[in-house]
Amino acid sequence: MGFWSSVSHFVKAVVRVVVRVVITVVHTFVPNVLDFLFGFLAWPQKKMRIQIFVLKDSSTGKPVYSGGNMQASIQYAIDTFKSQFNVKVISYSVDWVIQLTDTPPADALTPGCGGPLFEQEFGDAGEYYSSHIAGWNAIPISLTYPISVFVVREVIGKIGCSLGPLTDYVVISPEGIDSINTMAHEIGHCCSLWHSGTKSNLMWRNDDRGSGSKWFQRNLLRSSRHVNYY
Repeated sequence: MGFWSSVSHFVKAVVRVVVRVVITVVHTFVPNVLDFLFGFLAWPQKKMRIQIFVLKDSSTGKPVYSGGNMQASIQYAIDTFKSQFNVKVISYSVDWVIQLTDTPPADALTPGCGGPLFEQEFGDAGEYYSSHIAGWNAIPISLTYPISVFVVREVIGKIGCSLGPLTDYVVISPEGIDSINTMAHEIGHCCSLWHSGTKSNLMWRNDDRGSGSKWFQRNLLRSSRHVNYY
């Protein structure tokens, strides 16, 4: 990647992060302020839209995931967010899962987590994800702010990762899809939830977690920009 291309990627990533932080603050304290204060009531029902993208493995030319647990992971997310938060999870487009056919850069195919993933947001990986992310690639952008789930070959050191409200996407490995509850967990991070010390909680850091939630988690998730009445 050339110097000016690197500069372009960096500048666009900074703009993306700033825009999402501003939208998060405004959305939480203006249209969603009642949920921020009283979301523990979990009423009335709200909606969350997700779109799953499966990357192509550059070494084989095939999708990185073709296993049978995708629908189970989707259903777990649907059931958990409905029962715990009264949030209906629906597909952003006609199909829940879209197979990407272009060749991703290496960093997008095998992203890191935490600091490394944040750094990659300013390079080729972030540029690739942003070029495919649901809801932002048409004018006007979608005010439902869907969450994009990128299924990658490997998440270094993890089976899934999210940058929280800094982005509108999560990354997850085939192992993460097969664990069934990891996608819902990472979506929770995207909606401003952090790790819980309670094993029965959806936000327990290991995949032997339960699907429970605490009252303040309902406030945070229901006031997220990804969760709306429309």
